[in-house]
Amino acid sequence: MPKVYHGAQAVDEVTKNVGRPLTPMEKRVVEVEGYVPEMYLDTKLVPTVGVGQTGEWVDKTFPEALQHHVDRVKRRVKTYDDLPDYLKTELVQSEYRGDLGGSPTALKHINAGNFGAAAAEFLNHSEYNDPNTSSGIKDRIRSTARALWRRHNEQQTTGIYYGRNYQRTS
Repeated sequence: MPKVYHGAQAVDEVTKNVGRPLTPMEKRVVEVEGYVPEMYLDTKLVPTVGVGQTGEWVDKTFPEALQHHVDRVKRRVKTYDDLPDYLKTELVQSEYRGDLGGSPTALKHINAGNFGAAAAEFLNHSEYNDPNTSSGIKDRIRSTARALWRRHNEQQTTGIYYGRNYQRTS
């Protein structure tokens, strides 16, 4: 098994590889994905390299792979550009792992602006509820749910939904 870098070490290695400082979103994805500089077979025996890059992304750079996932989130979440950066980051790290697209009900709630319902639905995840799932994967799922709850709470406090003010009746 080749050397695996996690957390800050992974960020340092990818920063060297990319040749520039990573953006906050890039750092977050690298921290949770880790980095392996050599090709290896993942737990499903899929050839993988770099920051969890498989398939067509094996021969591409991490920034190219990440941009692809940002674009996918933008297609899935119609108000992506209006969301706060912390939520964009968690949605992208979730998409990078494959969790966001695996929860159409959570996406429906996100697109309706029902972030509390989206958070609850996001935790209704087979891997999250499986006692054999690693704590790292559960932490990633939970962090996305926390970001959705945070957005829900901000809406409750400000009365702002998708950049528009709505009159509060109480």
